[in-house]
Amino acid sequence: MFVLSGLSKNTSFPGGFSAPYEAEVLARGGEFIGGQGLVQLVSYSESPVGEYDELIYIPGRWKYSNGEVGFRITRIYVSTKESTENGRRNWNIPKQVANFDYRPGPDGTTTFSVTLPGPGSTPFFKASIRPIPLLSSLSIPFSTTILGSYFSLMQPPLPKGENPEEVSTDKWAALTPVMKGNTRVVKLIPGFEDGSVGDGVGFPKVKPWSIASVMEGLDLDFGVPKLFEEV
Repeated sequence: MFVLSGLSKNTSFPGGFSAPYEAEVLARGGEFIGGQGLVQLVSYSESPVGEYDELIYIPGRWKYSNGEVGFRITRIYVSTKESTENGRRNWNIPKQVANFDYRPGPDGTTTFSVTLPGPGSTPFFKASIRPIPLLSSLSIPFSTTILGSYFSLMQPPLPKGENPEEVSTDKWAALTPVMKGNTRVVKLIPGFEDGSVGDGVGFPKVKPWSIASVMEGLDLDFGVPKLFEEV
């Protein structure tokens, strides 16, 4: 998980914050109040739709008329069509398919890159992580349950995309994912020369903090969402 410096509530969203055809629906509804953003890479060894990889961008949090506050995923890539359809249909998660590449290197470094399907595609996301001597050897049990509803999501209904798996939905979905695992800190090395991890088109040109967290033995449960006609 990579942490981003908070956006001001009056700041425009960065280029690549969503797929172009979903930008309007993912920006509206509620009031964007900013706060910490997140970038998250997950590799699922098992799920109801099998193994897959995932890259997530969350710009911050929104506040709604009922007083509730929640994060919103605005850009997310996964490695399978099955996960794309499942995430969109069940939780309004705006998934689309991409190719993931993980490469181990010297000194325990791992380099990640993500590209769109098709010949000649260049990475729109690049980053590496490297252990920090002594510090990265400390692994601490962690669960988001200790934070209550802080990591709650409120996801707007989605339009249909050009690919069959990019299904549409017609209600808002509220959910509080629960993550459990052992976490440790590592050094983050952005993959682009300007210090960002995205190209500003396929993924936002954001510059995460230099310290990231890795959660091993991750158990992630999205649960059953609450559905609303409007918020």
